[in-house]
Amino acid sequence: MFSKARRSLAIAVLVCSASAMGWAQEATTAPAGQSSEEQKAPLGLSFRGDTAVVSKYVWRGQRLTNDWSLQPAMTVVGGNFSINVWGTLDMTAVNEGNALFLRQNPAAAAGDNAGLRGKFSEIDYTFSYTQPVGQKVLLTSGAITYTFPERGATLRTTSELFAGVTLSSVPLAPSVTLYVDVDETVEAGDTGLYLKLGAAHSFPLHHRVFSSLDFTGSISCADAGFGNYYYGADQAGVHDFNLTLTLPMRITERWSASAYLAYSALLGDFRDLQYPDLRDVYSSRPGPGNADTVWGGASLTLAF
Repeated sequence: MFSKARRSLAIAVLVCSASAMGWAQEATTAPAGQSSEEQKAPLGLSFRGDTAVVSKYVWRGQRLTNDWSLQPAMTVVGGNFSINVWGTLDMTAVNEGNALFLRQNPAAAAGDNAGLRGKFSEIDYTFSYTQPVGQKVLLTSGAITYTFPERGATLRTTSELFAGVTLSSVPLAPSVTLYVDVDETVEAGDTGLYLKLGAAHSFPLHHRVFSSLDFTGSISCADAGFGNYYYGADQAGVHDFNLTLTLPMRITERWSASAYLAYSALLGDFRDLQYPDLRDVYSSRPGPGNADTVWGGASLTLAF
């Protein structure tokens, strides 16, 4: 795992260095979210900490934890570069680790054995570069390393490179982002590709606490390398659809919060590949999980 993490960091540095050389032209505006003080000192560091509680953990339409999860994150931003560490902790007994079983599992040892409850089932590291071009276009690139504590025997650490563009001045701010797995799927002989098309719109509310109601939506497709790695199935095509409504809340100058409600669904041939809830599997209901998920949550943010 550590050798892969070092390799991923090197890849991230190379990608972001190439991005910096290719997009070295100075933009006329600062990246979204930066204050006027940060614009005056682009090399200064800013920090952001987030803690979210979600009713289900859904990633790219896949329902990975079919119950409550705690998801903390920390982001450090310096100029156009940022480093993010994000994790998800199982709050209930849903998933199993290499040697941590659910009580319902006949292979579980006697005693209190609750799988990954109270443990991090995933920790991700993202290194990214963002470059505005005027006031109309936003370019992004970077690398993500996915790690799975307690589940390394079945879910090995893997890494992706990504690059995307957002047309912020166009109605619904359309965006396109390509993710390319450069680790496990490559070693398996079939590079995993995931292409995401997104849109976003903000409805102003003119309230001192609730400033807007934000809408985001996306539809994505994946190739057979992605399907083989994440599902063990040679599937390709349209993959998932996501729609999220978010209500941001301003608490103080540094503290903010948000509540959100989302609908996610696997599409096409992937609908039959949704991960089943292990609690159902051990109760003799092993069929594929429901491909549609309605979920929500709330987050608290500190920025300084």
